[in-house]
This record gives sequence, structure tokens and C-alpha cells, in this order.
Amino acid sequence: MKTQQIASVASEELAGPEAEMVRRLASMRQYPSPALVARVRRIPTLPQARGRPVRRWAWGLAGLVALLAILLVAVPPLRAAIADLVVTIGKIQLKPVDRLPDYGEPTVIAPQQMSLEEARSAVPFAFGVPQLPEGWVMKGPVRVNDLGGGPFVEITWSNPGRASTLVFDAFCAPSGGLQFNYLVGTDSFREVQIGGQPAVVTRGGWDQPSNEWSHPEATTVIWKVGDVEYRLMTTSPNVSEEELLAIAESTR
Repeated sequence: MKTQQIASVASEELAGPEAEMVRRLASMRQYPSPALVARVRRIPTLPQARGRPVRRWAWGLAGLVALLAILLVAVPPLRAAIADLVVTIGKIQLKPVDRLPDYGEPTVIAPQQMSLEEARSAVPFAFGVPQLPEGWVMKGPVRVNDLGGGPFVEITWSNPGRASTLVFDAFCAPSGGLQFNYLVGTDSFREVQIGGQPAVVTRGGWDQPSNEWSHPEATTVIWKVGDVEYRLMTTSPNVSEEELLAIAESTR
């Protein structure tokens, strides 16, 4: 995902990543694979940084875009405590924190670049794309990557006349795989409706090296259709939240 997008956090049954709060619940620390580090760094540190730092706890959970973040996975004894730290809106799970832990430099994994038709064949799930109004053009090829949690698709559109850019991605966790939570700043999100279903809008993104939630110019919409997770983001003041929601609604 583009460095502009907002951080994601994942959890799976027998592995676990760590948020500052999980430090108090786990005693043994184990560093993650480069793929997990890259997965976390894929989520934005805005406006230009692409990052998803991550580590692993031996008895915690493995963690994960960008947009934004950390992977947070809890073994059964920690489930109840961690559940209290997660906010659920519809099918979207958010983990609000006041500061992003510092996980060092990311490992960069270059995505595959291809056409939209090729991307539809390259990933094991069907995904829709927004129907953008006149003036928006696809910027470069579609990017497909897999950083250890399953493949995701990323598309960027630009509108030269409005000096604006949109970043869109689609992801579907493998069956029985990761459940993604978004690591977000406190009081940075609210519930909206996409297709009549609960969705989330976040304002801002993680800033490095400060690890503070900042960049109020960034707006991201997060929603799910079935098992497919979508994110649509802009850092342009020329794209209103209402317009961003309308574009997300047009995804087919």
C-alpha cells in the first residue's frame, strides 16, 4: 500500500504482535520475519512514508498497512484483555492508541506491476473497483503484493486538474487466516455508511519519526464487502469526505 495510507493491525489465533498495551500482557519477545515487518510498514506514515513496522511476542500475537501499525495476535489467555482494547464498527476492527511504538526500519518488498485484468487473475479473490468521475485517470499500473498475510491489490488515480490523488486497495485474508485491526489515533475515527453497512472514516495518519498521529489532511474510508476489505484514501484538501464516500459507494 502507498506510504500515505492508514495503519493496519492483524491478529491470528496462535501468534501475536504487540501494541504498547500488549507489552504488559506478554513477557517474552521475538522479532518478526521481514515479511511481517514489511506488511506493517506498508500502511502509511503520511504523507509520503510507506510503513508497517512489526515485531512478534512468543505468547502474544503476530501483527500487521498501511492503511497505516502493529500486528496484534493473542493466545486464548490474553483474548479477553485484548478484546477490551479493540473498537468494532460493523466488520471493521480498530485499535486506538495514543502513540505508535517504534519498530525500526522496514524491509522493502517490491510489488508486481500489471494491468487491472491481470490483477483480477493474480489474486485468489474477486474485488471491485470504484467508478471514478470524469477527470480521474489511473496513475501507473496496478500493483499486487504479498507481504506474508495474503495478496493485496493497490491502485492509484490522479486528477491533474484538481492536483489530487486517490489510493485504493483491496485485500481478502486467506480462509482461516488473519483478522485485521487498524491501529489508529485516539478520537481519529467515526462510523459512516457504505452500501447501507457500517464503515469507518479516519482523519490523519501516523507520522515518523515522531510516532504521533498527525497529518489532518489525510482522509481514509475503510469498509468491507463480504470478506473483501477495501480502503480508499486521499491527502488532498480538494477532495471532500462526502466525495470520498460517494466514490467508495461506487465500487463494483
